[in-house]
Amino acid sequence: MPHISSIPLEEVTPELRKIMRAYDSSIGASDFVRIFAHSPEVSNAFFRFYLPAMVATRGRIDMRITELARLKVAERSSAKP
Repeated sequence: MPHISSIPLEEVTPELRKIMRAYDSSIGASDFVRIFAHSPEVSNAFFRFYLPAMVATRGRIDMRITELARLKVAERSSAKP
């Protein structure tokens, strides 16, 4: 499986650092955002869509179902967990 490096924190844009702080306070981890930082424009567009959707559905979908959906997507896309 290909490995995508994360961008050093010093090189992450201020907008993505703000998103990282939001993830740190809500789920305690934001390192994955540094991978998105390879393309700040795409990342910003993604997070403008994803963050409101995540907040709106938090607690409405059981985490076991969410994880099963992630595993099925990985299986269908031939990704290795």
